Amino acid sequence: MRGRNRLKAEMSPFFRKEIAEPGILLEYRHGFEEMILLNKAYAKMLLQQKIISIEEARTILEGLDYVRDHFTEQDIDGKYEELYFNLEQKFLQKVGIAVGGRLHTGRSRNDIYATLWRMETRKSIWTLCEEVIALQRRMLKLAHKYRDCIMTGYTHMQPAQPITVGYYYTAAIEALGRDFDRLREAYEKTNQETLGAAALAGTGFPIDRKALEEMLGFEGIVTNAMDCVGNKDYLLETESAVSILMVHLSRFAQDHYIWCTDEFGYAVVGGEIAIVSSIMPQKKNPVTLEMVKAKASNMIGTFVSGCAVAKNTLFSLCMDLFEMHATYWPAWETSRDALRLFHETLKYFTFHKERMYEAAKSNFSTVTALADFLVRKHDISFSEAHDIVADMVNVLAESQKEITEMNASLLKESSEQVIGRALESTDDEIWTVLDPLLNVCGKTSLGSPGEESLRQMLEMSDAMISEQESWLEERKDVVRKAYDRIQKQI
Repeated sequence: MRGRNRLKAEMSPFFRKEIAEPGILLEYRHGFEEMILLNKAYAKMLLQQKIISIEEARTILEGLDYVRDHFTEQDIDGKYEELYFNLEQKFLQKVGIAVGGRLHTGRSRNDIYATLWRMETRKSIWTLCEEVIALQRRMLKLAHKYRDCIMTGYTHMQPAQPITVGYYYTAAIEALGRDFDRLREAYEKTNQETLGAAALAGTGFPIDRKALEEMLGFEGIVTNAMDCVGNKDYLLETESAVSILMVHLSRFAQDHYIWCTDEFGYAVVGGEIAIVSSIMPQKKNPVTLEMVKAKASNMIGTFVSGCAVAKNTLFSLCMDLFEMHATYWPAWETSRDALRLFHETLKYFTFHKERMYEAAKSNFSTVTALADFLVRKHDISFSEAHDIVADMVNVLAESQKEITEMNASLLKESSEQVIGRALESTDDEIWTVLDPLLNVCGKTSLGSPGEESLRQMLEMSDAMISEQESWLEERKDVVRKAYDRIQKQI
């Protein structure tokens, strides 16, 4: 094998079979097509720069096509150390080293892999962006369907104020929009050209990195050759963005999980995504939500691990950086599956509108509106109104009475006790204010669950998702067109 002559020894059987081959297989599955394409692009650049002849270029490109069509997983051999050398063996067997060896002019495995990793990672970001958009679209459908469905909003896991299910989902969509923005920013850092950096110091051959950028669908160049091969901050940024996305996803799953409990009874998952107990006949377990939460943790661990690895490496190339990329893929697959699984769960998720309404009606979550009402009707400060309503709630709680006992008589007693002045109102006024639906409808500020505000947020959500879809399609189109140009005959 070219390159191992220096070592005068064969790779150990353990290193070959247990370490090298699994790593090569992982790279093959995620980057075989990209490895062929970057080699083709490099060959065409060498021709454009008159570093090789047109006959040599044709032979090289035909050889690369042969490798593309004939190299399979069964051909992988750990003794060739990595994917590049595995493909090179088959390539040189086809075209010979005299011509085939010219493909390696002015480059190194270092810049080849720096480029391959970026091509692979940008493709993986596309997939995650697609899954985020699909989840947002599913949530938007639910937001429209349940826009008037009253539910209790919680702080500290205690009833706070009534909202609607539609309002909840617009909040989730907006948070996912920021996650998409972080993936977008990570993509922009990732989609930078590094081919031509050679080992770490560039080359004396007149290569054209700008041409390589355009041919490979990159949208920028990492200028310094050492930075090209010695840095994986784009991967850390991607892992960071996905980790934050997974935190959001896990929190959403936790909410839905609680809503499905018998104690809440706000919602139920369909049998399509539930499992049963082997001993308890009544069980209908919402396990997909448990799985989403568990899967969401993987990328967080990978990101922390990647930071720990990178901080202990010299600012140049070493195998530690290869290992960072290898650990990214299992975490990426798990994150992708978590997004898909939550999306699938929402397809079979049903809310119990009546129970949710009755809960909001009886759990004192509407009393903030009563304080607002007192401010407007009696021209007192909100702090005074807050203390009056708090006293009313205390009286009912201590006597174990329901919110239906919150009436004009109690208001009169509590206000006289708190501010020394009896406030007059009618029972109907109080009960109207305490109605959950009217409570929600009374919210008029930007971002509130009121009808007009929610309508605006639904429109904003749709527009935001459409913009995300356009951006993603444009980025993919840049790469598709570049790859099409690579495939054209010279």
